[in-house]
Amino acid sequence: MVVPVSHPFIVTSKYGTRFLDGVRQFHDGIDFIGVYSDIVVAVADGIVTYDMDDYEEAKRWTDPHHSAGNMIIIRHELDKGLFYCRYLHLKNNIVKKGQKVFEGATLGNYADVGRSRGAHVHFDAYDMHWQKVNPTPLFQDLLGGVS
Repeated sequence: MVVPVSHPFIVTSKYGTRFLDGVRQFHDGIDFIGVYSDIVVAVADGIVTYDMDDYEEAKRWTDPHHSAGNMIIIRHELDKGLFYCRYLHLKNNIVKKGQKVFEGATLGNYADVGRSRGAHVHFDAYDMHWQKVNPTPLFQDLLGGVS
């Protein structure tokens, strides 16, 4: 498994409680930026199960359908089980629903789109029953101590 951006990368917001503008909130994913590239890649082999590629900047803050920017959901069968993983805040998607993707395959580019305070990809995960899970353990040692 790989992280959804190229190395070197920075985790700008981890899973769990965070403070944004002094307000405590729960962040249900991990935000990544690539230091040298805005390319988003598949964390593992999988099948694209959802492809939203109709983001409209004018609706960024007013329409919940556009709050994630463009988005891809991939069904990944990992050693730890079946997961549906979302890749949010994409400027563009280059994969389509039903397409098989391989670990490290380019999915698109991230940007400052949707409800976002800067360019990044938000990665979150659901189990086979569509229950939200903490994605951090999926990456094991790849995050260098981020929990």
